[in-house]
Amino acid sequence: KQIRTKIDVLRDRVPIVPAEGIDPSDTDAVREWASTLQAIIEEFNLLLCCVSASTYKWGSDRSGAADQNLGMLSSELGNAQDQITTSITPRLTNVLAPVVELVRYATVVEPVPVQENGSNGSNGQNKKVHQFRTLENDPAFVHLCRTILCRNAGMMRCVFLTNVIKVGKCIDDYLKATKKDSSNNRNFAY
Repeated sequence: KQIRTKIDVLRDRVPIVPAEGIDPSDTDAVREWASTLQAIIEEFNLLLCCVSASTYKWGSDRSGAADQNLGMLSSELGNAQDQITTSITPRLTNVLAPVVELVRYATVVEPVPVQENGSNGSNGQNKKVHQFRTLENDPAFVHLCRTILCRNAGMMRCVFLTNVIKVGKCIDDYLKATKKDSSNNRNFAY
């Protein structure tokens, strides 16, 4: 029941999409929305990893019905994670972690410093100092990814919430089924 309760709390934290949508040119707003949803997805996946530990029982200690119920639960949890991973995560990643390159953007010529004894150790030569920065590899692609994320934010939210609700129902059904099976007495906690 602890995992189920925590899933409900996560569901309530899913960021809303403003009625007017998210403006793709507002990079900070797009990144904030994507970052918030990404953090919730990560926490959701970690909670689902706890299900296995909370339902563990050695195979011979579990009835056939309990095995079947656990198999169904595992299948549905995996299906929900697959849908989220396929439909949502890549769009968030394209916005939050675009491909960047390290490029030289300037070269500064500096005279070699004078040594303590007052002489110039390099006979008046200069040294080149290269300055580097990271730049987005393909700014047009990053803008396209922001646009796609903004255009689909409502549906991405819907896909995530639908799967969270389905997982909650699956856990409820599993708990109900384990009560029917007298050989199982698990409390679904970690």
